[in-house]
Amino acid sequence: AAEGYTPTPPPVSPASALPNNIYTWRGQQIRYQVAGPVDAKQTAVLVHGLFVNADQWRFTLKGLGDKGYRVYALDLLGCGWSSKPPRDSPEAKLLNGENGRFDDCTEPAMWAKTRGPAILPNIQLGTSSGGSRVADVDLRHPLGSPYNFYTWSEQ
Repeated sequence: AAEGYTPTPPPVSPASALPNNIYTWRGQQIRYQVAGPVDAKQTAVLVHGLFVNADQWRFTLKGLGDKGYRVYALDLLGCGWSSKPPRDSPEAKLLNGENGRFDDCTEPAMWAKTRGPAILPNIQLGTSSGGSRVADVDLRHPLGSPYNFYTWSEQ
């Protein structure tokens, strides 16, 4: 069985020269960086894409902070300096944001979340070449992994 781990970030990010901060979310460590004045009138949260981390935002983070915004960039669960529980471990299954999210959920304790269908039928999809097609879209992660949009949106 794979083992999860939580890396220890350096005190300061070599990419942004900003302090690395940690907050605890559902028992997991989530790394973030922050820039800009504490009393800023507007706040932005920068979320990285796949296979990268918050350091991808180093120029945007500092640029927006210099313009007076309070800006946060975080490493999503399973990415960068944040915790990485094995995707099929009991711990990760409890974290999964898909739990109780769909109509076919049989767990009454999970029904507090907004529920809806897991599959959206007949959705028109655009292609990069300008074409389109209609398909059913399954909103669930194909492997049941906790590393999914619903989990990350709850961080």
